[in-house]
Amino acid sequence: MRRGAALTAAAFAVCMPMAAAAQAPPVTGGALGQLIGDWVITGVTRGKPTQTGAQVRSVFGGAFLEMHITDPDKHSPYEARVFIGEDAQGGLIVHWLDGTGGETSRTVGAGTVKGNHITLKFPYPGAEFRDHLDYDRVTDRWRLVIDTGPPNHVEEFSNWAFDRVSSP
Repeated sequence: MRRGAALTAAAFAVCMPMAAAAQAPPVTGGALGQLIGDWVITGVTRGKPTQTGAQVRSVFGGAFLEMHITDPDKHSPYEARVFIGEDAQGGLIVHWLDGTGGETSRTVGAGTVKGNHITLKFPYPGAEFRDHLDYDRVTDRWRLVIDTGPPNHVEEFSNWAFDRVSSP
């Protein structure tokens, strides 16, 4: 066996037990699990009409949900990938990556789930964004309201309705 192959095999043998021990439990229970599927998104962003879509899947063995926001009809240039996971205490950790680039991706969001309500906070330099997701089990519909600004001067950034196209 070549030296490089032997080192790779040794590293793999050492890392696999650690990776198996570190495998996070799935985040697909409760309200988060209801996000999985394909969605049509309508509403407003910065006061202008928005129509786009999202596909939400369980990834990395269930350790994260990935929400891929993109317009299937290409009317909107906006695209994002949002990864939602849980920490050891059951709090949410969120990575929101989009076309605004690497600078804004330095900020990691944190949040909570309470029943059918998910709250996420992103402490961006100069402006905190707060995402409020509410699930209506009767209509199988989500509402996402994103606001920004200081608590005494809250401004609505976006208000989106998620209507299910298909389940997983």
